[in-house]
Parts: sequence; C-alpha cells; structure tokens
Amino acid sequence: MSIILGFNSGHDGAVALIKDGKILAAVGTERVTRSKKQSAWEQEVIDYVLDAAGVTFEQVDHLVCVDNEQLFVNRPGKFTDTAPGREVFGEFREMESIPHHLAHAAAAYYTSPFDESWCYTLDSSWGRPEANSSICYGKGLDLVWLNCPIIEKGSDPNKPYEHFTGCLYSVTTEKLGLGPATHKAGTTMGLACYGRQIIPDYDFNNFDPTEPGNTEPLWAYDFQDKADIALTMQDKFEKAILGDIARLNTEQSSNLCLGGGSLLNCTLNGKIVKQSKFKDFHLFPGCGDDGLAVGAALYFAHHILREPRHSHTWAEQCYTGKDYPLEQEPDYDQIAKLLASGNIIGWFHGKSEFGPRALGNRSILADPRTYHTRERINHHIKNREWFRPFAPVVLEEEADKWFDWQIPSPFMLYTAQVRRPGDIQAVTHVDNSARLQTINKETNEPYYNIISRFGEITGIPVLLNTSLNDNGQPIIETPEEALEFLKVGKLDYMVINGVLHKRE
Repeated sequence: MSIILGFNSGHDGAVALIKDGKILAAVGTERVTRSKKQSAWEQEVIDYVLDAAGVTFEQVDHLVCVDNEQLFVNRPGKFTDTAPGREVFGEFREMESIPHHLAHAAAAYYTSPFDESWCYTLDSSWGRPEANSSICYGKGLDLVWLNCPIIEKGSDPNKPYEHFTGCLYSVTTEKLGLGPATHKAGTTMGLACYGRQIIPDYDFNNFDPTEPGNTEPLWAYDFQDKADIALTMQDKFEKAILGDIARLNTEQSSNLCLGGGSLLNCTLNGKIVKQSKFKDFHLFPGCGDDGLAVGAALYFAHHILREPRHSHTWAEQCYTGKDYPLEQEPDYDQIAKLLASGNIIGWFHGKSEFGPRALGNRSILADPRTYHTRERINHHIKNREWFRPFAPVVLEEEADKWFDWQIPSPFMLYTAQVRRPGDIQAVTHVDNSARLQTINKETNEPYYNIISRFGEITGIPVLLNTSLNDNGQPIIETPEEALEFLKVGKLDYMVINGVLHKRE
C-alpha cells in the first residue's frame, strides 16, 4: 500500500495525502496562507498536511499533480504522464500528472459508495470546449473517460453557450458586476431567485469563447433587470446540463457522480435529483478545483496502482484538516438557549472542512426563525450583499418535515423547497428554496447535539449555518484566528472546542 501526496496547482490550490485509499488529510492552500482562492501550493501547505496526518515526507511514495493542459481529445487511453520534477524539502522528486477532468471525476467516484457509476463533470475553462466537461464511467477500480458531451452532441456553433456553459456563467457573473467569477458564481445563483421572468431573446452569445470575453459590468441595468438576466442564465445553464445527463444510459447504471466547479450550483443539483432518471447521487464536498488534489491521488492509487478502494464515511470526506482537540464538552443547553434568545455564535470544533462550505466545524450558527437574523449577519457580520441567502442545517431524521427533500445532503450541495417558510424565515430564500445541510449523530455528534437541543427548546430542529469568515476571506482555520474574529467582528459568542467565549 502506498502513501500519495496529491496537488492542485491552479486556482483553489490544495494538497491532499492519501494512504491505502483513505484521505488522511487535505486542505485548500487559502486556509493556510490566508489568501482567498490562492493558486498553487506552498511548502507550508505540504507541512500542514503531513503534520495533520502524522506522516513524514520520507514516507511518501508518490507525488501526483493535476495537469490543466492535458486534454483527452486525440489521446485515446493516455490518462497519465510524468510531469516535470519538483523540489520539495530540498529533494528533487518525480511527479505524476492526471488530466483535470479525470481528477474531478475521480474525486467523486472513488469517494462514492458505488461500485459502478456514471460520472459527469463541468467547469469553466476558456478557449477549448474539450476542456470544459467530461463523461466518465467508473466500475470497481477502473475509471475510464468516454467523451466530452459538449463536443459529442454537435450543438449549434452559433449558440456557444451550449459549448461553454460554465464559461458563460462566469462571464454573466462578471458582467452583472458581482465580482470575479471564481469568487462570485454562487452570488449569481442567489440573485437568479429574484428574477421574475426569463428573457427568451436575451443575447448570451455575444462573447468570444476563446477569450475571457468582455466583462464590463452592466451598470445601466437596475436590480430587477440583473435578476432577470441571472435567472435567464441559470435556466439555460440548467437545460444544457440536464440535457447532457438525460443522454446517459441509466439501464447501464442508475448511479451518478457529479464534479467540477459548475456542480457547486446547488439549484442545478437539486433539479438533477428531482428531474433526472438516476436513482442515487454523489458529490464530493470539494467538487471545485481544490478537490482535484484528492481526485488525482485517488485515481493514481486505484486506477494506476490497483490498490483496493476505501469505504469513505461522510466525516472522512469533509473533515480533513488538522484536529484541534476538544478542551471540554460543550454546554449544549446553555448554547442552545443563547441561540434561541437571538445570539449569533461562532462554532469552532475539531478538524476543518474541505471545500467551500462550512459543514459544522467552522460555522456561524443562529436562530433561523426571523428574517432579522439574516439581515444582521449579512450587513453587520459577513458584510456581503443583502440578497444573498443563508443555509439551514437540519437533523437528518427531521429533514422531510421541513423541506421537500428525501435523501441525505451532508455537504450542503442541493437546493430544496421549504415546507414551512414562515417558521424559518432566515434560511428561506425569496423563492421559498434553501440550500440545505442534513446532519446525523454519526457524522458530527457535537454539531448534531446543539441542533437537537435547540429543537427541543424551540420545536424547530433547524439552525442557520454559514461559514466562519468575513466576506472575501478564507474560512477560519485555527483557534487563534477564531478568537481574533470574535474580537474584531460582531458575533455575540464563540465556542472554541467546547469552551464558550463572550465578545468583550
């Protein structure tokens, strides 16, 4: 069995360490360097991962990176290359490389519970339709690239959104004046829910698919116009991807793994579950480019080295950072009462999450019952756009009572309709939707306990959960950063590994 270090050197840089097919540790570069969306990886990030896993560099057998220039087209069957060597810890080491979309598919498939599955991936890669998406098929240890759907379906070249759907979503985000696409695509998704009409003749084709395009903001448009444009883009985006997925043969496998930055679009994911012919689904929590580090290492371990697969629990997939030990058992009754009284509390516990979502270890928690809670967090704590929604976390066994949703959503990657929007206003979006997380005791017992106790007090087993950070900043990583956030921010309390701290 091998110990493998995986790397992503593009935006959302990351390092992951795999042993015997299990994720021992993984972290995004930004969490360590504190530079949002930082590309590549630094020596300190390798140090972090090795330390978190209790492994020395001398014990590492293979280095595997993602090559963003490798394409599948005209290279049948050639899925690995030897990348240029790297100097790490003063030692020159050979590094293997895995194509970008194969690594996306591998992160999803090899962490899934499926022994056989289709894999669909999509993101935004400028200039080459063959670099934007892939369809792969996983069976046992094998993961094989089949085709690129946006080329294979032969869509109309006069409608480049069908070729470059992820790219067009990025352009739309920037033209709406929301900010860089790598940071703000999710804001477009949230804005789309305010749209009142789809604009059938809106020209999304006026951009050059070989360049990032003209992204001058549409300042002349008012809020409602921009919301309608966002809704129109979201609609075209969903139809293109649902069309691709509809072409897959569910008789061969009824399982579907999804990956790539475009599949962070929770609204789309919810519709895939509701509208596609597939029965079972899996997304890796780091399904954006940070997850490439995990995917590259897992692909090399299983497909190349033929090592047995590991059965990944949800906790093993999402809580992959350093483990900061519990100082004392949290006083769940006290914390739940503070939340029920309207206090907004930072929740720092154990290992940090992998990927862009706060999943209960680096979270801000609040009472979901009143819209005022959302207003306070958006304007005074997170300093972000007023129209952006917040996510609910609900006890898994109670989820169907509060949301039109029947499957687990442990990684906050699906949107569902809210059944009782008046009771949980702070986490209900303008269209009565919510990007929900479900939690069970096996995955994260302390997090489960605080939600359960809040439910006992209020009758609502739901909390507002958002990431423990300010707008545009990486999520908090260390206890020291959590204390500093409490001092300079406007949270009422912070729980750090069981200890309750009050803002002075």
